[in-house]
Amino acid sequence: QEMVQWQEGGGEAALQNSEGSTPEPPQPWKFDHPTICGIDKRPFFPTVLILSLLWSVCMMSLQIEAAAAMFGGAYRCHTFFFLLYTFTIGSAVYTSLANPGLMPVDEFEKWQAGERPLPMRAHKHWLYKRPVLRFHQYCRWITNAVGLKNHRAYMCMLIGFVSVAVCDALLDLVLIPMRFPSGSFISNILLLLHLVYSCYFAWYATPLLRMHSAFICRNELTQEWKNDEFYIVYSDVSGEKIAVNELDTDEYNRLFDDFIYDSSKNAFDKGWVKNCLTFWLTNRSNPQEWGEF
Repeated sequence: QEMVQWQEGGGEAALQNSEGSTPEPPQPWKFDHPTICGIDKRPFFPTVLILSLLWSVCMMSLQIEAAAAMFGGAYRCHTFFFLLYTFTIGSAVYTSLANPGLMPVDEFEKWQAGERPLPMRAHKHWLYKRPVLRFHQYCRWITNAVGLKNHRAYMCMLIGFVSVAVCDALLDLVLIPMRFPSGSFISNILLLLHLVYSCYFAWYATPLLRMHSAFICRNELTQEWKNDEFYIVYSDVSGEKIAVNELDTDEYNRLFDDFIYDSSKNAFDKGWVKNCLTFWLTNRSNPQEWGEF
């Protein structure tokens, strides 16, 4: 949970009530530092992501040059990496700039007036005035919420991150030993640095992809996972199921490692095959789609 909280960056607001009153500000999370060296931290994470991807794209030319020198040509390799980076960066840009799936204005006004309930799985996030339909999480790396309209692009971005990192690391592992004796000192150092960067990127992104893929297989959202909505523990005395949210603080901390996902508590979980098909194939452009799936 700390990984997700660190990735999101805090600032989460509770749901507004039907009268639209302003909720009390939430308690800061462990990693919710207001500044980094006195500088506003909010632009830091997307800037680091963009610069690291751009540097890796620039390194692609050195990789292709080295591959061409050793193997006599690298057209297919160049085309593969060009398409992979285009896919990854395009997914990241779309996820960052797209409307995550805001509640329509007329329905939002009805909700504020108490004339209709909030759609299931929607959430009022501090970034937007209107609730986000099928709210998944907020990602500080792209400075946007992830919801109904950009959740699939977010997954494509994670798939791209892992693919870029793993493929770059493998290519560097092949090129460095073969090029090191004959290559220039600077190019060898750059390749070594790029290998370290790619390995770290893979180490960071792979657990995120694995975790969010598991959410899709269970049809679970990060917001629901953080709130322990579908998790239980078994009583030490009776052996009966106990909802995690019914535990007091001491029991919660003591039994934290024993939490178990209970599919019977998740009405949206229809089995991993149907869950995956629903996630990837459901039409999300329909104005009447509320994300209640």
